[in-house]
Amino acid sequence: MKPVTNTFSEAVTEYIISKIPPYIGLAMIQLDENALIKSWVGPVEKYFSQQPVKGKHLEEVAPYLFGMVPPLVNPMVLPHIQTDTGHYAEIHVLEDELMHTWLFFVDQTRTAVQIQKLLQTINDEKLKIARARQTNKFMGPFNAFYLLDYASFIKEKDQYLAIGKMPVWFKELKNAHQIEQPDFQLIDLFPFIEVFQYEAVDCWEGPIDAKLESGIWEEETITGRLIYLQAIAVKHAQVNYLLIKPSNKNGREGNELIQKAREQRLTLDQLARTEKQLKKLLSFKDQFVSIVSHDLRSPIGAVIGLSEILLSDENLRLKMDEGQKELLSDINEEMRRLLDYNDKLYNWSNLELGNFKLSLIKTDLKQLAEYVERMQHIKMQEKKISFSFVFDSKMPKEFELHADEVMLGQALNNLVGNSVKFTPEGGKIMMGVEKCKHGFNLYIADTGVGMPEEVSKKLFKDFTNKSTMGTYGERGTGLGLGIVKKIVEAHGWTIHVESTPGKGSKFIIRIK
Repeated sequence: MKPVTNTFSEAVTEYIISKIPPYIGLAMIQLDENALIKSWVGPVEKYFSQQPVKGKHLEEVAPYLFGMVPPLVNPMVLPHIQTDTGHYAEIHVLEDELMHTWLFFVDQTRTAVQIQKLLQTINDEKLKIARARQTNKFMGPFNAFYLLDYASFIKEKDQYLAIGKMPVWFKELKNAHQIEQPDFQLIDLFPFIEVFQYEAVDCWEGPIDAKLESGIWEEETITGRLIYLQAIAVKHAQVNYLLIKPSNKNGREGNELIQKAREQRLTLDQLARTEKQLKKLLSFKDQFVSIVSHDLRSPIGAVIGLSEILLSDENLRLKMDEGQKELLSDINEEMRRLLDYNDKLYNWSNLELGNFKLSLIKTDLKQLAEYVERMQHIKMQEKKISFSFVFDSKMPKEFELHADEVMLGQALNNLVGNSVKFTPEGGKIMMGVEKCKHGFNLYIADTGVGMPEEVSKKLFKDFTNKSTMGTYGERGTGLGLGIVKKIVEAHGWTIHVESTPGKGSKFIIRIK
C-alpha cells in the first residue's frame, strides 16, 4: 500500500472534514490532470480488482469509472456504485485548484448475516403455510373433474395452474400447437382466455362464491377435427378457478353458436397478430431510446465541461462582452437541463424494459436524506431553502426498512428536486418517516405553491410529457414522477400526494 505523498490543499482538507464522515474502509486515490494515478492510501483492494500502479490511467484500473474524470460537476458524488470486486461504495470525485483529481471511496457494503438468517426463517415459515394452502387447493373437488371431460385450473395472479389430470381433447390440442414444456402459458394455447379473463375479473375479485360462463369458441386438433369449447370462471372458498369444457350444442342454436365461434376465432387471431407486432415495436422503441440516451451522455457532458472551462477562464471572460457571457451561460444551463432529461429518459426506458433487479438491503433513511441534500444542495442554496429529516417519535425503535438503496435514493432525489422546483425562496423541505394505521409512511413535504385537487388526483395516473415552470422559471422533463411511481411500485409500495394551493405539498410513500 502506497501512502499519499502530497499534502492536501486547503480545499481538499475542508471537503474531507465537512463532507466525508470517518468511515472504516475509506480509500483515497490522487490523479494528475491527465487522470493518471499519482498516489493512493487505504484499502484500495476492496474497490479495485488489480493493484493501482503509479502513472497508469484510472480507467485501466477501474473501468466502471469510465468518463467520470474530470468530474462534470465539482465536487461530484456517485452513490452506491458496485465495484468490480463486488463491494459497494459512495465515490466522491473532487478536482482541486491544481487540476488534480481526488477520489474518495466510502464503503457502503453491508453484511447482515443475522438479518438474513431471520428473514430465511420467516420465509421458511411462509413457505410451509403456502405449501399447506396449495395442497388443500389442489386436492379439492375440481381435482376429479377430468372424469367429466373438464380441464381444471387454479388462477393465481397471471398464472393458470393445472389441477389433476387433463382430458384427452386437451392433450390433442396441446399436441396440435406443438407445446411440449409442462409450464406453458394457457393463453398461448387458448388466446380466447386472454379476452375472457377480463370479463371474469368481477367474479374472481368479488367477496362471495360466484361463476361466469364464456361464449363458445373453436379449436382444431392435429387431425383437423374441430372442437367447440366453453370456459367457466369460478370463485369458491376464496380460491379462483377456471374450467374449460367441450360444448356439444346441436340443432339451429348449435349452428349459430358454431358460426359465432368461427367469427370470434378470426377476430382473436387478428388481435393476437396485432398485439405481437405492437409488443415488438414497443420493445424496439424502448431499446432504441435506452441506447441513444446512453450514447448521448458523453457528448453532452463534453459540452458542459467545455462551457465551464470557458466560463472559469478569467482572461477569456475579460475579452467577452456581456452578450457573449450570457450566451455561454445559457449554453451551460441548457446542456445541464438536457443532461438531466437524458438521464431520466435513460432510466425511464430501462424501467420500461425491466432492465433492473431490486437488491433489498437494510437501508439507513438518515443517510439517504444526507445523500439527497448533497445532490440538491446547490439548487436549495440558490433559493435559500432549508432541508431537514424528521423521524417520528411514535415510530418503534426496532423499525427497519429494507429497500434498494440506489433505486429509492433516485426516487427520493426526484421528489426533493420537484419540491425545490415549486418552493419559493426561503421555503422549507422536510423528509421524514411516520407511523400510520396501515404501516409506515415515508414522505417529502414542502412549503411550496401546492396544487389544486384536480391536478393532484391525476399526478400519478398517466405518463405526461408536459412540465410546469418552477418558481424560478425552472424547466423539468415530465419524467421524474413517472420514474418515482415505477420504483415505488417495484418495491410493492404505493405513492400519493396531498396538496393545498398556496401552502405546499406532501408526497407520501406508503410502506406496507
